[in-house]
Amino acid sequence: MHNILVLELLNDLHHLKMKKFILLAMAFVWMIHSDAQTQKAKREKESIPLDGIWSFKLDPMNVAIPVKGSNFTSKLPEEITLPGSTDQAGKGFKTQDMTSIRLTRMYEYSGAAWYEKNNVFIPENWKDKNVFIYLERAHWQTKAWVNGQPVGMDESLSTPHVYNITPFVKFGEKNTIRFRVDNSKIYDIEYTHAISAETQTNWNGIIGIMKLQALDKTHIRDVQVYPQSKEKKIKVDFVINNSEKKNIQGKLILQANSFNADKKILLPSKEIAVAGNDSLIRVQCEYELGNNMLLWDEFTPNLYKLNCSLITGNAAKPSDERSVTFGVRDIATKGTQITVNGRPTFIRGTVNSCEFPITGYPPMDYAAWYKLLKTCKDYGLNCVRFHSWCPPEAAFVAADELGLYLQVENSDWRFTVGTHEKTDQFFFDEAKRIFETYGNHPSFAFFCEGNELVGKGCVPFLQKMLKQWKQDPRHLYVAASGYPTVEGSDFYDYYGARPQRWQEGLKGRFNVQPLNTKYDYSEYVKKFNVPMVTHEIGQWCAYPDYNHVSKYVGVLKPYNYELFREGLREKNMLDQADDFHIASGKFQVIQKKEEFESYLRTPGFGGYTLLQLNDFPGQGTSPVGVVDVFYDPKPYVDAKTFSRMQGPQLPLLRIDKFTWTNNETLTANAEFINFGMADIKSARVKWMLKYPDGKIYASGKFNTVDIPMGPVTKVGELKISLSKIEKATDLELIFSLDDSDVFNRWTVWVYPEKLPDVAVNDVLVTHEWNAKAKDYLNNGGTVFLLADTGKINSDVPPGFSGISWNAVWSGTPPNLLGILCNPDHEAFTYFPTEFHSNWQWFDLVRNSKPMQIDNLPSTLKPLVQMIPDWNNNRKIGLVFEAKAGKGKLLMTSINLKGIEEKSAVGRQFMYSLQKYVSSGKFNPEETVSFEMIDELFNK
Repeated sequence: MHNILVLELLNDLHHLKMKKFILLAMAFVWMIHSDAQTQKAKREKESIPLDGIWSFKLDPMNVAIPVKGSNFTSKLPEEITLPGSTDQAGKGFKTQDMTSIRLTRMYEYSGAAWYEKNNVFIPENWKDKNVFIYLERAHWQTKAWVNGQPVGMDESLSTPHVYNITPFVKFGEKNTIRFRVDNSKIYDIEYTHAISAETQTNWNGIIGIMKLQALDKTHIRDVQVYPQSKEKKIKVDFVINNSEKKNIQGKLILQANSFNADKKILLPSKEIAVAGNDSLIRVQCEYELGNNMLLWDEFTPNLYKLNCSLITGNAAKPSDERSVTFGVRDIATKGTQITVNGRPTFIRGTVNSCEFPITGYPPMDYAAWYKLLKTCKDYGLNCVRFHSWCPPEAAFVAADELGLYLQVENSDWRFTVGTHEKTDQFFFDEAKRIFETYGNHPSFAFFCEGNELVGKGCVPFLQKMLKQWKQDPRHLYVAASGYPTVEGSDFYDYYGARPQRWQEGLKGRFNVQPLNTKYDYSEYVKKFNVPMVTHEIGQWCAYPDYNHVSKYVGVLKPYNYELFREGLREKNMLDQADDFHIASGKFQVIQKKEEFESYLRTPGFGGYTLLQLNDFPGQGTSPVGVVDVFYDPKPYVDAKTFSRMQGPQLPLLRIDKFTWTNNETLTANAEFINFGMADIKSARVKWMLKYPDGKIYASGKFNTVDIPMGPVTKVGELKISLSKIEKATDLELIFSLDDSDVFNRWTVWVYPEKLPDVAVNDVLVTHEWNAKAKDYLNNGGTVFLLADTGKINSDVPPGFSGISWNAVWSGTPPNLLGILCNPDHEAFTYFPTEFHSNWQWFDLVRNSKPMQIDNLPSTLKPLVQMIPDWNNNRKIGLVFEAKAGKGKLLMTSINLKGIEEKSAVGRQFMYSLQKYVSSGKFNPEETVSFEMIDELFNK
């Protein structure tokens, strides 16, 4: 019927009978849709859901008798709802304590648990079919019994557990189904995010689709689609189940159509002969996609549906029908770049570590995954790496539609790789299951064994794995994320190209010298002849947002955040929690932007994966996200702003420094990356330098240049005299692509080279806290105390950057989150600043000794406060003011004396403080005692 319609459509088009053609086309589309709905309805009709209330029993001592499933002679005494987990049902051992390291699991259980459902009616008309139990995801070893008879065992953390129960079924009667689910340490892999206490937890239960399904004795067991974009066709591998080993003579009918693109393509059907008498019959064929073939990628995620019907013998109707979604894309490498459909592609990814606090396990539904992955896309990402775990089918479906590249990983994060034969075999088998279950999805772009793998036999094991994986050409492969780098990988997910490496302390790039953008990672690119995607970058934290604590209404409780909040309350700073969050968040984004650009401006760089877009609630607690753990936005940056920081097309800046004086000429170079869909011909990039009020200081255009697809293209040189700037100011430097919405912006600061002297005749300026200073204050005088930093009694290191991951887990600084100040305060009249850290604060913070001022009155807020580590909520200041004795005190622990000659920022800050302390506006409200000040200094 379909072939007849196609021929008539083509004939009518030839004769321009447009009205009839349109009607026939509509009929054909309806028929395709109707057939798909019929297939779906048929499969639903021939399946029985198993979700609902089950009898239940924990078996922590493992006392079951294998013969009949257990030694519980009566019905299991408790009840539980499936899909679900023991945690959700409140089964297990009630947690007795709390921790600041991670979220707290309310009910813990590791071991066997029994689930039984009686009265499962299986229709009489299924007796000539094969009956299967399908469990979409179980955690993580299951055994099944039907009517007291053992069926078998299955184990997988990543793919469905499926049982053929045909021999054990009583057709036309009620049946009893029993499962034993074991989440004990079956293999020594406890660190993987598939079971880790730091993320989803090692839950016990069954989630997702649970059903009985009836299929004909001869049915389509598997369909694997291998797109071949250059040949404009697909290769299709079928596995036909022929459980009775009958001599089969039949055919497969294939028909494909695009379904989500503006351009709908209906392809003709094709028949393939099927013959054989083996229990599994394998059939291969090719299917032409035509000259109008649509490609799938991050910009145009075009999808096809391949409908497959199996007809055996002289049957009038198919014995089975399957529908498979696929996309045509060619993912490859060229030199040190990944290519998609021949175009250079820069990977802008994030890590997902399976953090789902409400359930403790990943969602299995499309809506939840669409929201999560759409958020990733909205924030400018084109890739999601699943850290040592594999997501469910719904994630792939959503990613297919959104155009996201997924890096799927085996559930492996071991330090004993290659030393345990059974564990290694489990991962060999698991990889095969993952490819078979999810391999058709075009979003399934990359595969990896797991995270940061170590072991005596690690490299040989991974080499063997790579050889096995590469039998499937649909993905790119990397042996391990982070390390080791194993020859034969298509690319490297490589640890090292980061401004702050693990336990690097204050030797990280952001803490060593003021920012310049001449820096890139070219030396890392030269290490390899394949693409390098740098491992787990952007780990800059923001102070926690305690307003999100109320969202934790599920199995994991945020006692860690509540402990941090109570620590802040004890230090009488709870009223500053929101300010800490917003200010540190603004600084977090500033640091991430520079980190992104450092990779983007590196010629030949392959990409990066963030750790991560969302907060990580374990491993000491790491609020690294610009969205919270629920993927809701944080208040200090929106998706559009964050997306612009890492767009596929972006102007970039090469500049020696960001702080200048007005006797200098600002010099810089403009570059452009183009990982878009096409070359940009005759591109004109404009530039603008403007004041905070929007007034333009200078503007212009670079010469026209062609910008090919790929890494950095040089656009031009910029020279701007700063001589017309008379007072300290910050300015915004903007590069924009003409006739587009593509732009980028940076802040630069310009200070006068020479400043007028400040008359401080009535102010005692001193570097010592001594009797003279105290006497001056007791006599009603004003003291400006530029404290000797070597004498400050403090163990707080002067880290400029924010905290990377968290200081508890790493055990090293940086352990501050930038500054907090009020830019409208008179002390900053001559020192332009925001309320949070930015790059101009480097000289001031790094040349300081942050003061621990917990002993000062709780109502005293420093003029320049350092935002503390949430694990150690101390009040820390660089500048404060107070009444002391009968006088007034302004104190700073920034070494202004030591830096003002060589630092324009230091000079300007000193000038602003001098103007303030010598003015009539200097009138502190809080009072401190001399004894309080004494405590700030070494004895």
